[in-house]
Amino acid sequence: MILLAVACTRGQERPSTSATPPAPPATEEFAFRSPAAGDTLVEGHTYTIRWVSLPARRIDLGAAMGGHDKGYLLTAAPAGLDSLVSTVPLGFVTGFGPGSSDQIRLRLENADSTAEWVETGPFVITGAPRK
Repeated sequence: MILLAVACTRGQERPSTSATPPAPPATEEFAFRSPAAGDTLVEGHTYTIRWVSLPARRIDLGAAMGGHDKGYLLTAAPAGLDSLVSTVPLGFVTGFGPGSSDQIRLRLENADSTAEWVETGPFVITGAPRK
């Protein structure tokens, strides 16, 4: 997935997704390609997040688990960027007690227009198998 600690700007928070209006429908010009709803990612493994963001000049990419903001992976990145290779940090989910969560979402935002954003459907992050 997702969370490359280097790319994630700590200390920045988005408004809670529970108070945010429903996402506008995804269009071919502003949408996620991966991960898809229902995908399973494993802590400690590396994945590529893919998207299209043609209407934007700059984008923000953030993560949420349930109703909790997990921070930004990218802020004010050029919209021409269409992917991020990232490693799910060990403890991203398991550090809070559960062995997995099926309530992970990514949010792609037009950094210049708060009305333009799209989220992935929920997907799963699970702890790395013990050896």
